[in-house]
Amino acid sequence: MPILYDVPTMTEDAWSAADLHMHSTASDGTATPREILEWVRDETDLAVIAITDHNSNAGGLEAARIAVDEGIPVDVIVGQEVESKSGHIIGLWTPQLVRPGMSACDTVEAIHDQGGFAIAAHPYAPRLWAKAGLDRGDTCTYDATEYDGFEIANSTPLLFVANWWARAYWRRNAHRLACTGGSDAHILSVIGTSRTLFPGSTAEDLRRALEERTTKVTLPGISPRRNFRYARRVPEIMARDRDRKTREIAAGIREESAGTGTFKRRSGR
Repeated sequence: MPILYDVPTMTEDAWSAADLHMHSTASDGTATPREILEWVRDETDLAVIAITDHNSNAGGLEAARIAVDEGIPVDVIVGQEVESKSGHIIGLWTPQLVRPGMSACDTVEAIHDQGGFAIAAHPYAPRLWAKAGLDRGDTCTYDATEYDGFEIANSTPLLFVANWWARAYWRRNAHRLACTGGSDAHILSVIGTSRTLFPGSTAEDLRRALEERTTKVTLPGISPRRNFRYARRVPEIMARDRDRKTREIAAGIREESAGTGTFKRRSGR
């Protein structure tokens, strides 16, 4: 069961839930944007979701189109998880692609240039996990970068200590950072296990709460079942991630190397 953290009481105005971090088959997720939408509609009470594929907003764009065309009652925020040189950064409300491989400051600036909202993804995740795609910044980066939000709840297995450190940092910086929760789901059953709570029910209401820093979160708790379900799908997730990186090499944003590839250096942004 998820742990409730600073959640609204029943006497407050109506609040809704959002999941602001998940992946589709546009990167290394195992479900298509349509499957995600249908799962959210049928199996959760989420009012808003953000599909945030690695270095791609294709999943979010497709889901947003389907939701509007077919009248699915879920607000979809177009997002992307940009791999900067100093950790992954979630860009919400980003209909244009942000080039990966830049500094954290330049990445956040590029998100802001299109009216987006920048969130530090899975802060304080173990550094060794970067090889598995869970790259993050450090305290110096968090202090020096104009992030808008800080992800203090992430449902990736074994991140409970990282979530604790993230909450501690956010408490010290709540005057400048909104708190967010996102499942980082790569499989359907994990969607909604970490949440961002906000007054209202629409993506516009959520944006207002984020900007006013009035959001709250629910934490994922410790779930052996969730960890087991993830473990079963790890080979598929890793294969999709390799395919994603191969596509990025073909697109010219990643250089081929002996490892997973490095981002091309370019002048300017």
